[in-house]
Amino acid sequence: MSLRIFLLSVTMLLVFPAGSRAFQGYVQTFGDNATLSWGSGEAEVSRELAPAGEDATVNPLAIRKAVSGARKQLLDIILSVRIDARRTVSAYLSEDAELAARVRGVVQNSPLERPVGAGQGGAVRVSERFRDKLAELVLPTTIQFQSGIPPKLSTSMEQSMGFEGGVPEPVGGNSGGYTGLIIDARGLEVTPALTPVVYGQDGQGVYGTFLVSRDSAVSKGVAAYATTSDPGILAERVGKRPLTVRALSAYGSWRTDLIIPTSMARLVAAVASSPSVAGNCRVVIVVDERRPKVADPVVESTEPGEAPGSE
Repeated sequence: MSLRIFLLSVTMLLVFPAGSRAFQGYVQTFGDNATLSWGSGEAEVSRELAPAGEDATVNPLAIRKAVSGARKQLLDIILSVRIDARRTVSAYLSEDAELAARVRGVVQNSPLERPVGAGQGGAVRVSERFRDKLAELVLPTTIQFQSGIPPKLSTSMEQSMGFEGGVPEPVGGNSGGYTGLIIDARGLEVTPALTPVVYGQDGQGVYGTFLVSRDSAVSKGVAAYATTSDPGILAERVGKRPLTVRALSAYGSWRTDLIIPTSMARLVAAVASSPSVAGNCRVVIVVDERRPKVADPVVESTEPGEAPGSE
């Protein structure tokens, strides 16, 4: 048994060297065998293959069943992810059967790791990333990427939350040489999403898809999530001199969007709109290590023209 574990570990290191793995950020867990890394965008599921006895072997049929079950669970995780404050991937795909079939095809052909030795025990592992081909499919084509037109909330947050003032900010479009943004949202029970929006207290958007190209969103993700605000740890994503801002509140029923102080909004907008930041999506949202709730399947509320979907 120990030899098999050793060989499996060596193979994992060869396939996924530690130094080559992308920034993982906040790792959301689904049971004890599945995770979604909100830094790299990688979702993965593993299934143990347990022989009947110490010297027993696992037959090919058992491996196929484990892989099939793992990929079904992987698809369920992908479908449950929120795109924005209004819908999940599941809700979006419910509008287009052909698109849903293409996503299922991506998952069906997702990267697979099998046990090292033929017929040996161990585990199978399947994975897929919310980047490139998968992101291209699940990011709605109706989103107006890089429009330059910031969204605006229907009401200002300045009165309801209390005006946060007193911090001087630069004049005009001076981004202060900052290389990225860290939005500290710990304690706000934020729900990660593929296309979050950051607003000032005045209700004006300061960062989101309106600043980011579709290509950048597909290849990098609009924002990454992490559980630390340490600039040194986050440097891979936000560069060596990020601006750190404390969020005041998470907005909306699903708490996917963030509100930052009015006093910092202009500076954040200047930093976020700089080509190096917007072009490389150099934004990290810091969330709590453990979220108090696990997303259970629910029926989404719909708007006119939007088909219902499930969480």
